[in-house]
Amino acid sequence: MAVLDVLKMGNPLLRKTSIAVGNELHTLDFQKAIDAMIDTMRFTNGVGIAAPQVGILKRVFLMENFENPRYPEKNSFPLYIAINPEIEVLDDTLVDSWEGCLSIPAIRGKLKRCKSVVLKAIDRDGNPFQETLEGFASIVAQHELDHLNGILLIDRMDSMETLTFQEEYEKYWI
Repeated sequence: MAVLDVLKMGNPLLRKTSIAVGNELHTLDFQKAIDAMIDTMRFTNGVGIAAPQVGILKRVFLMENFENPRYPEKNSFPLYIAINPEIEVLDDTLVDSWEGCLSIPAIRGKLKRCKSVVLKAIDRDGNPFQETLEGFASIVAQHELDHLNGILLIDRMDSMETLTFQEEYEKYWI
């Protein structure tokens, strides 16, 4: 298992726009980086992780939710490895989203995200795919795509009134 350090809010790399993945997709180093991102996401109980969060300014994010202790009430979804992803909004109805972030540990904030989207990307083998995502999976994809554009969840919050530590969220907001 290769667990990488997750960059924290304040690190300038988190505010940069990532560049597209090209020919490096099929290199051993790039494939090992994807494996390390999977290990890191699972080890830290994340439901998503973007390459910039581990210091790689490439357009790659991963997402997965299966029996995650940080999000026990949320629906499961399989592992997606999204390279050069794009998101098309299917339903622009905005839903409330209490989000956490591995780069802003032990903090939650309430914001709004689109209810459903289509995720279009290529997988780690270079095969294009598209997946319709609803609810929590839709929210996670939007959150991770924001990371590729240098945007953090706090940038999407209408108000800082709900920015809260995890333990306070569990006491007062659940």
